[in-house]
Amino acid sequence: MSDAAKDMIRARTKQIVLVQDAKGLGTGVIVGPDGWILTNKHVAPSVGPFRVVLSDGQNVHGVGVHQSVHHDLAIVKVDVDTSGFMDIESDLAEDYVVGEEVWALGHPRGCRFSVARGIISNPHREIETNYYVQTDVSINPGNSGGPLVDTSGRLVGIVTLAYANSQGLGFAVPGHTASDYVREVRRLVRRGVVKVPEELLAKTSSEEKASQEIVRSAIDVLTEVGGTHVEEEKLDEGYTRLSRKGSEIEVSCSNEVLSVRGQVSKIGPGERGNAEFLSKLLELNGSGDLGGASFYLTEDAVCVGVTRPTTGLDALEAFWAADLVMHLVGDWKKRINELLFG
Repeated sequence: MSDAAKDMIRARTKQIVLVQDAKGLGTGVIVGPDGWILTNKHVAPSVGPFRVVLSDGQNVHGVGVHQSVHHDLAIVKVDVDTSGFMDIESDLAEDYVVGEEVWALGHPRGCRFSVARGIISNPHREIETNYYVQTDVSINPGNSGGPLVDTSGRLVGIVTLAYANSQGLGFAVPGHTASDYVREVRRLVRRGVVKVPEELLAKTSSEEKASQEIVRSAIDVLTEVGGTHVEEEKLDEGYTRLSRKGSEIEVSCSNEVLSVRGQVSKIGPGERGNAEFLSKLLELNGSGDLGGASFYLTEDAVCVGVTRPTTGLDALEAFWAADLVMHLVGDWKKRINELLFG
């Protein structure tokens, strides 16, 4: 490898990040000075929150700005200086061919800031109506969302998938498709069609801002971000009821505790005394599958909830709690019979 190529790889490696949520991790590439990160939709499928690790080791909050309808692409934003970004308009490869050498940058299986080399196997592989760049570069879980670049450091594509139990069979969303996507999302943000949830990026302690105001900011984002379709009903002071597609939760903030809870299913005395059912609930609570939430019983219902102290609470954590419980209520309404009768 030439010295110029080595320098290019080192420079590009500083422009990638690790993107992580409760379900796994992937890679992203910084595409603007304002904290914009391009990644895969399957890496960042929602508003988040996400943990983002920069090349200098910084751990910061990230929130989802947009997820593509047509491609495995998404935008995440962080609130830090990202002036050393990759300009995917000017650093775009347009003329790549079969056999051309390429490099994949990412975090395969959690091995941070790794580089793999290969060639382009097919520059225009059609899969289910979309076109991809096919490569024999070793692609593993954790590479998703990372850049595939040529020997000049230009963007060939955004790594998206590799077939299981296959070697040398990886695919990337073409760079021009990724560049067009970023440009379009910026246009939608300028027009106000897409809302960037800036409120969730401000990590403000409860000493600086009242905890109820922090929770209020989180609820505002949950109800305003496009695609969530959340309806709000204010109850007593400090209490709010939120509903989405038949799932209903209550959010309260009092006595220095944030509480988010929702009813999953009504039950009778027989279910309350069912030892096997109770054992399964306890097993789920200890498994980590609920993302930090827990099942509990009332006199006539199975509920799920999250509690957090308000000391040090920020809007992103409050949003995460409300969104998580909302999701679990909807999911387990359909699955609770599996515990009772399965």
